[in-house]
Amino acid sequence: MKSKSILREVMEWVAYLVGVVVIVIILNSEVYGITQVKQWSMENTLVQNDRLYIDKVQYHFTDPKPGDVIVFLQGEVRNGFKDRLNVVIDDLKMKFTKQVRRNRYVKRVIAVAGDEVMIKNNKVYVNDVALNESYVKGTTYEGSFELPAVVPEGKIFVMGDNRERSSDSREFGFVDLKSVEGKVVFRFWPLSKISTVK
Repeated sequence: MKSKSILREVMEWVAYLVGVVVIVIILNSEVYGITQVKQWSMENTLVQNDRLYIDKVQYHFTDPKPGDVIVFLQGEVRNGFKDRLNVVIDDLKMKFTKQVRRNRYVKRVIAVAGDEVMIKNNKVYVNDVALNESYVKGTTYEGSFELPAVVPEGKIFVMGDNRERSSDSREFGFVDLKSVEGKVVFRFWPLSKISTVK
């Protein structure tokens, strides 16, 4: 009798823990995300090892806007809830096997669908207007992607703030909106640098 009671309690705890894990995975795929900056491409706005909170809800209702700092999976298009859930599950597996996802990028949106992008004399022009980019570090060089170009529907053009050390749309072209995981809202680590990200 006592062993059945203990077994029932253990099963209840297991069911509770499984439920908690499932809820966290779903929230992580649809509502929020946490990521760590791995490279130098967003200096001085973000630096290596900064930890970021990502809002995944906002882009369910609106598209990214110029100036937004976003996280996306380069070359990986996700169609719907199942694909987003698989990304979170894959991320968990990678943590246990100490692997790193190499196609998760943090970049700034420069232009959206219908905008024409051009780089001339180390300046970025969107619709023939030079951008005022106070956040830029280094010189903005052209890349291998042919510009000027108009951003197609369902795509965005992104660049890192550290223009001399960023692999971005100047190299790999437009980013599909279905590759975007969310908007970077704030940096929560290191504690001395907690701030919103703009």
